[in-house]
This record gives sequence, structure tokens and C-alpha cells, in this order.
Amino acid sequence: MKKGLILSSILVSTFLVVHNIYAQESTIDYKQLMAKCGEAIKQAISYNVKMEYKDSFTINSQENKSNSAELNIAFISPDRFKVAQVLSEGSNEGMWDGWIVIGNDYYVLNPAFGWAKEDDANRKATCKNNSPEGIIKQLESIEKEYKRDSISSATKDGIEYFVIKYLVGKGSINTESLPPELRDSTINGTCEIWINKNNYLPLKQSSEISYYSNEQNKGTVLTNISYSLYNDDKTKIDKPALGSKVF
Repeated sequence: MKKGLILSSILVSTFLVVHNIYAQESTIDYKQLMAKCGEAIKQAISYNVKMEYKDSFTINSQENKSNSAELNIAFISPDRFKVAQVLSEGSNEGMWDGWIVIGNDYYVLNPAFGWAKEDDANRKATCKNNSPEGIIKQLESIEKEYKRDSISSATKDGIEYFVIKYLVGKGSINTESLPPELRDSTINGTCEIWINKNNYLPLKQSSEISYYSNEQNKGTVLTNISYSLYNDDKTKIDKPALGSKVF
């Protein structure tokens, strides 16, 4: 009888502990979490951003209309960026491109003539969007445009993270930007933001969105943005020597 009571007591205690853990996770204050994340990334001296994009569409039964892009962005506070970009459109091979932004100055690496000082508002905007303030705006935009589903926990490489999950539906997508054949699609997807529980720095944001009108018209878009090398003293971004071809 005593053994049964002891066992029941252990089971009840275990249930209460597990229940309390999940209760704590379910009552995470989103605004406080994001405020801490914003403060943490503002304090970062440097970091790297890797952006990966891939889409694959079937339009009028024609497959393999796919595009992909990868950007690797190094940032040093307050306003230095170095970007390497690879684009692939359809069957075309990857096209490499590189540029540097220091303050208001923009430099591009021309394969034939080397580094040149030019101007490009769009590429400056790309850099600004990946500054600490830009990343905060990205996260705020996700919260505004998508439906937040949950805040849970996950462990990766021995580190614990908050995982904010969103659901993506038709109301979250600008359908006017889609091919006409997909504008009346059923749209479903998820988006996740991972934030380090120890220092509140973001690890990644990722999304997968599917479009389906019928078997002749459908597609998928995958996006992954990862953040790494925070405060790495090996990150260097200097003004390039004009005419040099060294990236």
C-alpha cells in the first residue's frame, strides 16, 4: 500500500513539474522577448547574415521554372557591410556579384575592371535592411503580417532557443505579385523565428509557403535567413582599393 502511495506521489510530482514547465512556456511575454532581442542585436559589434531563397513553380504544366538566390552579408557596427551574392534563374548558372557599403559610400566589384565606386540605392537598402534596426523591423513585420501560432522551445547544438511559430495564409500574401495563374491559389505555410535563450540574439528566421490552384499551376517558396559570427574579431570590412580584383 505504501509503495502504491509513494509511486502515485512521484507520478503526481512529475506531472506537476512537467505541467509547470509547459505553463511557463505558454505564458512567455512576446513583447518582452522581442524587446530583449532588439536590445541584444543593437549591442552586437559585428555579425554575419546568410540569406537563402528558392522557389519552384509549375505554370500551365511547365515545370522547373525555379529561381534561387544566396546572399552572404558581413556587418560591422555602425555602418559597414560586405556582400557576396549568387543568383540562379531557371537553367542559368549561378551569377556571382559582390559589393561593399561604408556609410553612404557604395563600391562594386566589376569582374573586368575591379573595384569601382558607384551608387546603387537598392543595394544600399539591402544592407540597411540587415542592420540591427533593419532586422528588428523584419521581425516586427512578420508579427504584423502573419498569424502567431505558438512560442515553444528547441535545442540545437546544446543551446536552447525560443521558437516563435507563425501560420501563413492567403491574407498574408500580396497575391498581385504572383503569376495570374496562382492569384486564386490556396496558400499555406509556416514561418519560424529562433532566438537564443541565453543572450536573446536571433539565430534564424525561416519560412515555407505553398501555392496550389491545380496540378497544372502550383509552387513552393523557401526562405531561410541565419545569423552567426556575432562579435567575431576576425570580421574585417575595409575600403577596397579601386581597380583591385580582390574581394
